[in-house]
Amino acid sequence: MDAILSGYYVSHTAWLYLSAMLIIAVFYRFRRLWSLRNFDILLLLSLSPGLLMVRDESSYAIGNAWLFVVTALCLVRLLLDRHLTKRSRLEPNLSTPGITFLGICALAFLMTEAITRPAPPGSVTTVLHGERILNAATQQGARESTERIPIDRTGDVNPSSEEVTAGPTASLLAMPAVATSRQFLADRGRGASNLHFGIVEETAARIVAILAHLAIVFGLFWIGRSHFKDRTQGLAMATLYLLIPCTSFVVGEVNQVLPCAFILWALICYNRPLTAGVLMGFACGSMFFPVFLLPIWASFFGWRRSIRFFLGVAIVAAVLVGTVALISADAYAFTQQTINRIDFRVLSFDGAPNERGFWNSLHPAYRIPVMVAFLILVITLTAWPWKKNLEVLLSYSAAIIVATQFWYPQLGGVYLLWYLPLMILVAFRPRLLAEKDFPQSQPSIRSNAFANQPRSASSISAPLYR
Repeated sequence: MDAILSGYYVSHTAWLYLSAMLIIAVFYRFRRLWSLRNFDILLLLSLSPGLLMVRDESSYAIGNAWLFVVTALCLVRLLLDRHLTKRSRLEPNLSTPGITFLGICALAFLMTEAITRPAPPGSVTTVLHGERILNAATQQGARESTERIPIDRTGDVNPSSEEVTAGPTASLLAMPAVATSRQFLADRGRGASNLHFGIVEETAARIVAILAHLAIVFGLFWIGRSHFKDRTQGLAMATLYLLIPCTSFVVGEVNQVLPCAFILWALICYNRPLTAGVLMGFACGSMFFPVFLLPIWASFFGWRRSIRFFLGVAIVAAVLVGTVALISADAYAFTQQTINRIDFRVLSFDGAPNERGFWNSLHPAYRIPVMVAFLILVITLTAWPWKKNLEVLLSYSAAIIVATQFWYPQLGGVYLLWYLPLMILVAFRPRLLAEKDFPQSQPSIRSNAFANQPRSASSISAPLYR
């Protein structure tokens, strides 16, 4: 903020209060206090205080407990979404020009934060991995094929520390999932002052984060305009995403924003299985958790269309693995490039090494039934209901990502931007009915609803507010 208005600084706590009051003033329905829409707005706002408390050492345990409870409420809300048939229109308390102006201002302030705030070490590490791949390609993989990025005991890049495996859960894109919320560790004074990155790497990290945020903002608007048939709702969803405090708290975290950007655009292309598969392949390449969404999407597409969907995923996997093969000097170097980039220790039930989170104070055995319950949830949501429409795909995809927070070993619970845009879509979406759901006694409604609808294999029809 002080980069735009000299001498005017807004702390994270102050922005939490200001943005909460602004969101309530714009989106809260004061004439219907006990409505589902108001509950969704308050639920989305309640995520940010827990994230803020995690940043403070004195309230760290309370923040983890807060996030655990609120995340559980989000999961229950998403699982019950398909049974909540009354979907009243969530109109903002501003006119369309007013909400557009507010969204542009919020976007300007958020982009200013992304440009002026120091790039998080986790985001810079991602850029360094890409740079090493390019260097290996130019040098034919002679040296870089077996090289590892040195990180310190907090997981941050530190050239003076011992060499350990880079990227605890890096996948096809060679992007490390090294605790993406490094700002939390830095704010608690865990060695952030010892980090030194080049200007080029920091600039590249900022650019990637900004592009990912822009992709999410435009994606929310496009879904509202195209799928929900309501341009004002699209503007409202994009504005709400920009105003929610947790978006500003981790604005530079590439590994939080980028996977959701790919998932969001896969939802935009839901009627094109091959394109959706390519985008989901990139999402799985950036972080590993979207892999658990693939069965849900396959169930949505059905047997025949899911073949094209998985073909898109396989194309991305083949291209990325082939890239690693081209920059490797021999078969041994290829093995080192693909396998040694993943530190499987962080996926163990005793948690990630030197990481803190909700499970840090509990016995590791308690995480085992949580992981088993998560896998059962994935299987259940894949099989029931077998025929899914877009509204089920939205809520179930968000539910799987939210459920990941309960067992994720590295600071589980703080990765709110993985599912925040999907939660906003679920909160704003209307009824997306099939033609058979319209009453036969209302032919005018049915004809108007399908007047501008493209024909596709999907069962989704025009939106309807009730």
